[in-house]
Amino acid sequence: MIIDFISIKKGILLTGIFSISTFAFAQIGINTATPHSTLDIEGSIEANRVAGIQAPRLTLAALTAKISSLYGANQIGALIYITNVSGGDRTGQRVNISSPGYYYFDGSFWQNLGIPEPKVLPGDIKYSVVETDHDGWYLMNGRTVASLPANLRPIAQKLGFTNNLPDTRDRFLKTKTGTEAVGVIGGTNTFTIAEANLPNLNLSGSFSGISASGGASHAHTFSGTSASGGSAHNHTFSGTSASGGAAHTHTLSSIASGNGGAAHTHPFSGTSSNTGNHTHTYLAPPRATTKDRGPLVSKVSVDVPTNNQIDAAGAHTHTFSATSSNNAHTHTYSGNAASTSHTHAYDGTSTSTAHNHTFSTTSESSGAHNHTLSGNANFSLGGSGTALSNRSAYLVVNAYVYLGQ
Repeated sequence: MIIDFISIKKGILLTGIFSISTFAFAQIGINTATPHSTLDIEGSIEANRVAGIQAPRLTLAALTAKISSLYGANQIGALIYITNVSGGDRTGQRVNISSPGYYYFDGSFWQNLGIPEPKVLPGDIKYSVVETDHDGWYLMNGRTVASLPANLRPIAQKLGFTNNLPDTRDRFLKTKTGTEAVGVIGGTNTFTIAEANLPNLNLSGSFSGISASGGASHAHTFSGTSASGGSAHNHTFSGTSASGGAAHTHTLSSIASGNGGAAHTHPFSGTSSNTGNHTHTYLAPPRATTKDRGPLVSKVSVDVPTNNQIDAAGAHTHTFSATSSNNAHTHTYSGNAASTSHTHAYDGTSTSTAHNHTFSTTSESSGAHNHTLSGNANFSLGGSGTALSNRSAYLVVNAYVYLGQ
């Protein structure tokens, strides 16, 4: 079939010169006698004729008014031209129609014939400043799947959202690791620095002050060993031990061995003194025979010995000096020294080589008192443990997931 010119409008057919082929499977050529395809249109070179081909022209509002079920597998490849997108909506099959132009149907969506827009599939996520659900996009705010339109619930569940859509409010999106599940919520908006996160340094300074006991008696318990430093030293002491105000006795019992068991002597020297008259008594022997008697003396017995006394003229002393010697021997003593209350006074110095003094005791105070202190110490940084913000600089938007219509 060769058509020179055809114009079909309102049922009126105007024809020029034409001929119809009798072949059942003919190719159609316009302005050409040798068509090379099912429809081959040769452009007119006449100056007063418009060349070109136009697809059906529709506005987005007109396409929206059509039932979506009109377009299916049998309409794959259908071509239209959208002249205006100010009306209608961009949902379902029309989600990619964003500007005037040629669009073809791919079996599911109208695709831009010029610069195709990315194909949108269920599960795709986008950020937007739009506040509400739109064009098959649903705000991820933790809503229940049961609150979605009935035809979209299986799609959400197929994506893994069994009970709720993810709540992305105040959260950044991240790609999952190999062990994470899609939709898992993690992380925190704040974090607190622990002591181990601080630099390894000390802040030093001086302090001086008085620590008070709080007004109550208290005790300090101490225990330890003081070393002499490895050199000999002396301890000087002076004082009096009191008997505690009561009479007491000292019991002693021992044996003093003399001079290491060897013979020794005790030298002594002294004077016996007398403060008054005294007499010396002596024994006068008897006379043996009468011829020996001589003149009678009244104080002398002729037959038996007689004790006589010699009167002394007055007080006098006797001086003596001697040494007593003996082999080794001991002196035994035993007894009690009794006394009323008394004290023992002592004063002296004890010497020693290097040694330690071990002590353990408690010092008690009879009332409130203060301790004065001065020295160096480490000081706290003075922090309060306030949590730090974990947010970067941000722009607030909404996150949506595409579920379709």
